[in-house]
Amino acid sequence: MDNQILPIHFGNLQGKHEINATSLLVFISAYKEIAEAFGLAIDVQIGIPQDGGWKTNLGIVITFIGFNPFIALLTGETADDWAKKGHVKIVLAINDFITKKSSVTPPEFPKECINQKNKIYEQFQKDACIDSFRLGDLPPIPRQSFHEYIDLVPDEQAEYLGETNITVSSPDWKGKRSWRGQIEILDEPQSSFLFVKDLTGKFWEKIKLDSLPLHTTDVMRVQLIRKPSDRVKYQVIRVLSYNGEEIDQALSNAAIHGFAVFAVRFPADEPTSQLAFGFE
Repeated sequence: MDNQILPIHFGNLQGKHEINATSLLVFISAYKEIAEAFGLAIDVQIGIPQDGGWKTNLGIVITFIGFNPFIALLTGETADDWAKKGHVKIVLAINDFITKKSSVTPPEFPKECINQKNKIYEQFQKDACIDSFRLGDLPPIPRQSFHEYIDLVPDEQAEYLGETNITVSSPDWKGKRSWRGQIEILDEPQSSFLFVKDLTGKFWEKIKLDSLPLHTTDVMRVQLIRKPSDRVKYQVIRVLSYNGEEIDQALSNAAIHGFAVFAVRFPADEPTSQLAFGFE
């Protein structure tokens, strides 16, 4: 483990020595997530605030959890090079990323880091107490420039794959893992999939969950989407039948259109216009 001091300063031209508590919590949470992506686990301790806006020192207790290869990709230096530099250099790299304008952020940077950085500056924009932000010994960032540090990351497209049969080999009735089975329209012997619970309620009402064995050869007819960025990318949005028993009516394209977050591409034999779609 290693200990470092990280000075932070929230400027306030009105002379108030205060900050919205949410701003500090969002910053600390996001900083910890970004640090983990860089290969560090950190614990943050907040020092006593000082005059001059709102400034303090954050005590960072660092544990190295493993070098992330993307640092080498961005810097051209090897894991051994960074290991020799130690935690101080990695923290400097984290600070440099957080205070770098989105226009110069490398496109290879992990999406989760960019999303966490966005949270920081989006919260700062909401906080009327903050006129500027300074991290470490880097130059202060004025409030009117906060928007330049937000990088709008487009959502991954969710592709509607249409109707298909799934031969279920391994259901998960307890919700602790994904299901597995052979999805008819895919050239894969076995695939993991899960259910969008809000859209498949009738399936859970009709099926007796505790009456099925751990392994089955049951067949379900479903409507399926693919979300490439999710851990389990194949997701059932409707169960139409199970072992020949009708379960629910199919969602129409118009109904799918009503879920607005992710863009949907319909199969070639259906309307090809871009529609809005999304759920968690």
